[in-house]
Amino acid sequence: MNCIAHRRQQCWFSVPLLLVFALSLLLVAGLIISRPAPATADPVPLAPLPGAGPYADSYLSRQADEIEAETKARRFQKFQSEDAKRTENMELYDVGFYDLDLQLDPDAEWLTGTVTVVTAVIGAELATMELHLNDNMSVLAVTAGGAPATFTHGADILTVTLDRSYATGETVTVVVNYEGNPESSYFGWDAYGGADLIWTLSEPYGARDWWPCKDLNTDKADSVDLHIQVPQGLIVASNGTLVQEEIGIDSVTYHWQERYPIVTYLVSLAIHPYTIFSDWYEPAGGGDPMEVRYYVIDAFLDQAQDGYAIVPEMIGAFAEGFGEYPFIAEKYGHAHFPWGGAMEHQTCTSFSMYAYGQGIISHELAHQWWGDMITCADFHHIWLNEGFATWSEAYWYEQSQGMAAYHNDMANNAYFGSGTIFVEDPNNFGDIFNGNLSYRKASWVVHMLRHVVGEEDFFAGLAEYREQYGHSSATTEQFQAVMEGVSGMDLEAFFQQWIYGEYYPRYRYAWNSPGAGDEAGTVVVQLRIDQIQTNTGLFTMPLDVHVTTDAGVQVVRVDNSLETEFYTFTVDGDLVQQVQIDPEDWVLKSAVFFGSTPVPGALPSAVALLPNHPNPFNPQTTLAFDLPQRGFVRLEIYDLVGRRVRTLLAEERESGQHSAIWDGRADNGGRVSSGTYVARLVTAGVQRSQKLMLVK
Repeated sequence: MNCIAHRRQQCWFSVPLLLVFALSLLLVAGLIISRPAPATADPVPLAPLPGAGPYADSYLSRQADEIEAETKARRFQKFQSEDAKRTENMELYDVGFYDLDLQLDPDAEWLTGTVTVVTAVIGAELATMELHLNDNMSVLAVTAGGAPATFTHGADILTVTLDRSYATGETVTVVVNYEGNPESSYFGWDAYGGADLIWTLSEPYGARDWWPCKDLNTDKADSVDLHIQVPQGLIVASNGTLVQEEIGIDSVTYHWQERYPIVTYLVSLAIHPYTIFSDWYEPAGGGDPMEVRYYVIDAFLDQAQDGYAIVPEMIGAFAEGFGEYPFIAEKYGHAHFPWGGAMEHQTCTSFSMYAYGQGIISHELAHQWWGDMITCADFHHIWLNEGFATWSEAYWYEQSQGMAAYHNDMANNAYFGSGTIFVEDPNNFGDIFNGNLSYRKASWVVHMLRHVVGEEDFFAGLAEYREQYGHSSATTEQFQAVMEGVSGMDLEAFFQQWIYGEYYPRYRYAWNSPGAGDEAGTVVVQLRIDQIQTNTGLFTMPLDVHVTTDAGVQVVRVDNSLETEFYTFTVDGDLVQQVQIDPEDWVLKSAVFFGSTPVPGALPSAVALLPNHPNPFNPQTTLAFDLPQRGFVRLEIYDLVGRRVRTLLAEERESGQHSAIWDGRADNGGRVSSGTYVARLVTAGVQRSQKLMLVK
């Protein structure tokens, strides 16, 4: 989702025009951090976008990701069990088809519906069927196998007693008649310009708010029909193909068919007296053009025609990289709704009337592959949806503007904070749609994996991922297995440290060049890399070492996994001018240069107290030191008048490199004041010192 509404907070008050205008300006400035709500008053158009040049929209796409995360994480009621009330009974059957026959009365804010569910029994037998349907809706009657059935409805579960016990492989048809007001964070009776604007946004667990279903990502229906009756003058946009418009005396019924598998949260309605216009996508491999249809509020027609003009080109770029558009026999398009961002409903993304940046458009389009065609099996693994879609924004900039634009967008999405990408509590909606983790850091997982396995295997892996899990659902482990199978690499460390671990590697490196290589016109480089992070474990990553000599820039790839590693290699040239670690930022990291290094593989030649990192620091800093031989080490902190503040070490240490952390505290545990201090290392009659600066 890329909703300026991507985290959900329910605020159903009318917003004055002046306030909406102020919020619009703040959004453009990238300052909105609160969770927006659906607009119930006619909003004021956004101010012009700031900046110019090829990366101006990249800045806005980052704001769009925040907004989508805010939309999707709107505040919902919590569910009692993990996986949103997944019951044992639901594991006994597989849904093949839903038919939603709904009558919507916006004046009364009332839904009357008949939903048909056709399922296949996959357990030993099935005597009852449990469906999700929240208690805000009232069940009027149920049939099973064509006969009236008894049922109970409570705790948001509809339990139907079937007409008989069904055996493995048999088909069961259940029909539910129900009614009620589904208004919630997932269904809205709103208006724009004095006309009704009805919308749904069901991710993650909202389909059950307005229709009975098995609301689990692991069971996509093979197809869905929607018969939606509304007052005349309203137009219904939905999934798949529009089959028929049936005009009644004072109503109209729209019949939509989705003939590709679809997860329940992607079934959607957007209803308003829309203005409709179309574009066309021409598949590169030939075949009939596909309609790209837009349902827009008339007041925003000009903006929509200009902003959406890029969509067919985007579809082509993604089709080339990811495989053909997944729903090519139907359509793609947008429908305006009153949230601030967008939601990737299958074949028809719901879009804010104000959102026309290429970042948000490419994000939602990419979801048609990553999220709609392949859906995360549950919301523990939401990064498979959102991380891929966020990375796809950068991929679009690469295809349209070049690699510099790609790296610029990735840099905008870098996140160096705490937290795991794997969502440990899928009932916590803020965790599911955490913009920093599920979107930004997750996009870096895709970005880094591309470099780890290489271009050819990465895109071949995406093709195989689609082949195995297209129009189905997948977990992190399944995606990992696909990429390992294609690349032939063991990616366990990569996925463990980046999906389930926290933070990122912090590298400190040094290099020297002792002389010419064995061949004329070559020079030897000695490199030392330390991992100095203290808030997480060591990382196993390949690193691109860029060596600049008088012969140009050469790239040497090294594998790094230890606290300290030494490398020796030969490059062309007579003089080494510079050595850099991953300057193109293929790894989410920090890297600092700290001077010359001993001969790789040898013990340190002398006692050394290396520059601390970070410096200045707050609240802590790491001091590293070299010992050429085993000995007693005393490492202490002094103030500038020579008073000892803290003893960090007073013990025997083996030869090699070591480190200690000073947390800005004295020996008595109290925090010391800001200022300059001196670290003093004494061992084997040798003394070394370094100045440290504590800043608060």
